[in-house]
Amino acid sequence: MLLKTVGLSAATLALLALAAGPAWAGSLWNGRQSDCVAAFAAGESADQAKLMGCADDFAADAVIEKLTPADKGTIEKGLRWLYENGSDKGAKVARLALQRLGVNLPVRTAKGASAATAPAAERAKYDPPEAKKADQEAADKLYKDGVAQLKKKKWQAGVAILLKGLEKNPRSEKILYNLGCGEANMAGDYKALWTHLQYLADLGTDYSSELLVKARSDEDFEPVREETEFKRLTGYMRALVVNTVDDVGEPGVANILKLFDKLGHKKPDKKDDDKTPLPAPIVQFKPHAKAQTAVIAELLGDPDTKLEPITEGKYDLVIRWGTKIDDKGKPINLGPETADEAVAKARQKQNKALAQPEGAINKVNKVLDTPGRVISEAGKMKDRVLSVGDKAKGAADKVKDLEKIGDKAGDAMKIKGL
Repeated sequence: MLLKTVGLSAATLALLALAAGPAWAGSLWNGRQSDCVAAFAAGESADQAKLMGCADDFAADAVIEKLTPADKGTIEKGLRWLYENGSDKGAKVARLALQRLGVNLPVRTAKGASAATAPAAERAKYDPPEAKKADQEAADKLYKDGVAQLKKKKWQAGVAILLKGLEKNPRSEKILYNLGCGEANMAGDYKALWTHLQYLADLGTDYSSELLVKARSDEDFEPVREETEFKRLTGYMRALVVNTVDDVGEPGVANILKLFDKLGHKKPDKKDDDKTPLPAPIVQFKPHAKAQTAVIAELLGDPDTKLEPITEGKYDLVIRWGTKIDDKGKPINLGPETADEAVAKARQKQNKALAQPEGAINKVNKVLDTPGRVISEAGKMKDRVLSVGDKAKGAADKVKDLEKIGDKAGDAMKIKGL
């Protein structure tokens, strides 16, 4: 289908606009700006953990247009110091934050590592420099010509033109996406398709993440929908929700289905099972769905959620829903929160898992490797420290940023039209 806004409808923009911080952190840039600018100004004399927290918040929430030139300069200077002198994790966070300022630096070599000692299995992420304006304009022309061929189902011709466009502008998300659409419909192996979807994920922008979500339902990817690599890269999965607690569990199941819809997933199948009532959810998953499992399991909001790997069956993820019942016969857990702010944060968590799956996968691995460990502390972190005014201001700022993403997404026109 032709992309219009890549799933960023006005409603989705409003939801995302309420996002209140980075996917695995809880602080908002708006509430810490003055303190963080001072920390960036201090550079090496500042606490590195604080600098990393500020960099993470800046990458997730800062509205660049609201920064003064002086603050921009201070923040960039502090982020560059963290990138050059901080820990490996600090350098990674600083590099992502610098991208918000239009500064694209290469992935820093791990401290003490060399080409000879670096782990062979570690893949270098796709991170080409920004193209010059003239090259971007040339790439846009080639993009339009390539899409014109794809509209006629001339897949090879369209892909050939788009590849030339990618040479001109290697960071073009819309070219990478449309290359994938063409390559999914060409005979032969899908090595080039997986490469271009991986590049899209590596770019790690809001726009590239939303394109990966869009791919789950785009009919041009139908030929590869059930391929394991497509599922891994886009988060597409066949899911089943099993209600183990009869009528008491229905509100929780309903909220799970709402959450899947808001995250851009195919609607899960649903069935009842009153043979083995559960006091807490069990999430079963196949290996390629591990990153999405971390997101979904955390959002279920029950710190007693259990994780179980599976290898058989047609489902990539199975949620066996259960909850404790209070002395009045009411469920303790009603499933994921589906308020606008909660859904917006859920979408943000998902996008980060698509762009940086290693963190999400590591969470699942730790749960599986450590008896008694839980995927989420959601049950202990319900209170928020934001006033209504702070939330409204943060929402307005986020809308302004995301409107630009929506406009950019609207330019990514492809094969048939929504």
